[in-house]
Amino acid sequence: MARSQLLKDVVTGKESIESILLRLKVILSDLDNEPIINWVNGELRGYKEEDDVPRYRILKGTPMGTYIVNQGYQYSNAPVPLMHLLSEDFFENIITLSVRDSIATIQNVLNGENRENYSNIIPTEMCHGMSTDELQIVSMRISFSSNKLDRIVSNVKSRLVDIVMELEKQFDNLDDLDIKDQVEESSSKKEQVIYNIEQIIYEGSIKVGDKNKISKSILGHMFGGKE
Repeated sequence: MARSQLLKDVVTGKESIESILLRLKVILSDLDNEPIINWVNGELRGYKEEDDVPRYRILKGTPMGTYIVNQGYQYSNAPVPLMHLLSEDFFENIITLSVRDSIATIQNVLNGENRENYSNIIPTEMCHGMSTDELQIVSMRISFSSNKLDRIVSNVKSRLVDIVMELEKQFDNLDDLDIKDQVEESSSKKEQVIYNIEQIIYEGSIKVGDKNKISKSILGHMFGGKE
């Protein structure tokens, strides 16, 4: 069976991920499945604060900042020893980020000069609230390495390949961007395809997290200190 141009474009990278997602959205709309379209829209436009994000978009960072130890020694741009100051749950909350930016925005960050500066800025009042007499935090950010953003892009590409290959198994002429008549021919085939694609996207579960508490916290989602 000849491969679709859509699959070739995903694999070769000749088309942007955004372009592939837009073409795929037209095809997938014929399946009339909300979770699948929500994923496509999330990757295209970014995820809203009330949305769950896929697990591959949940990152763990490193606390970095300026702090004073025992009111004498000051450290700048250094790892902040937070673990002994906070409960385990609060520490995990602080260092966890749900990346809600669109895939195009993430790629722009990776292609820019500030690719190594992707971080969450911790508000000054929170820094003071976590400080003790022995450790006074002047400023702090949670830093996320660029290879973690690269992995988000790789995860999306991998899912796109798997989704298109799944569609190719079941439907003809994907490059026409219209499978509606084929979908209507068999409701059982439609349900099986929907199930398989949901498994690809959500790694076996539609419930993709605990609404990722970091997004609901005072930290919000900031890049380089800007909301």
